[in-house]
Amino acid sequence: MSKHQPSGVLQWLSLFLLMSLFGVSHGDVGTAAQYSPPYLPTACYGNNPAQFPSSNLFGAAGEGVWDNGASCGRQYLVRCISASVPNTCIPGETIQIRIVDRAETSLSRPSRNGATIVLSTTAFSTIANASANSINIEYSHYSSSMSKHQPSGVLQWLSLFLLMSLFGLSRGDVGTAAQYSPPYLPTACYGNNPAQFPSSNLFGAAGEGVWDNGASCGRQYLVRCISAAVPNTCIPGETIQIRIVDRAETSLSRPSRNGATIVLSTTAFSTIANASANSINIEYSQ
Repeated sequence: MSKHQPSGVLQWLSLFLLMSLFGVSHGDVGTAAQYSPPYLPTACYGNNPAQFPSSNLFGAAGEGVWDNGASCGRQYLVRCISASVPNTCIPGETIQIRIVDRAETSLSRPSRNGATIVLSTTAFSTIANASANSINIEYSHYSSSMSKHQPSGVLQWLSLFLLMSLFGLSRGDVGTAAQYSPPYLPTACYGNNPAQFPSSNLFGAAGEGVWDNGASCGRQYLVRCISAAVPNTCIPGETIQIRIVDRAETSLSRPSRNGATIVLSTTAFSTIANASANSINIEYSQ
């Protein structure tokens, strides 16, 4: 992609156009629990049944979202990114929910306390296995004012096509990252050649799902930390670009945790997360 990048001016014009059309913003990461009926009364609208959208995609705000009641009626885009049990998330599903209650005082109690957002059973089961008590989510505030000023569908798709052509953008995959320390040589990709390592020391070893029979050697990935077992492990706002130089299964230095999607060099790992962590949940894209 980098060999065919257009001018910086054209990139920014395209990005500005898409943001103007879609109101794009980077999502926050949090947790979601679920709650079941009865949902009335709510802290936002009391016993008024008209507060619930016909889709039944609604939720109760955790204390970090509640905002002294200002969150009532706000809409959020929510997707499941990971959970303690593998394969809990339903891939590719993003929902738009409306806040109608406060989780701390809801009549029906959440499946887990302290969640960022508590979803209705319909909302939760649309993005995750209904048997889960809690999931990790990415969520972003969706202003209703955006939808009132949306241009034609043709213009939206032209803008999206332009941005994808310029940046090669795609929604990242979700996985796990471990870390490994020196010695890094020899590698499964380039043997003992020291020139394989970028000067930034941002590189990694591919897990079996990424290895692709060696075809991943030299591939570059954008990686960011989205959650971890220990709160505040991720370094907010940090995204790194790493190069694959080895295979995790055969690397000379062993990963801090087996089975990771990508194993990062110590420099790469500590750039996006607390270096004391053994494993983190990541979003990554080629």
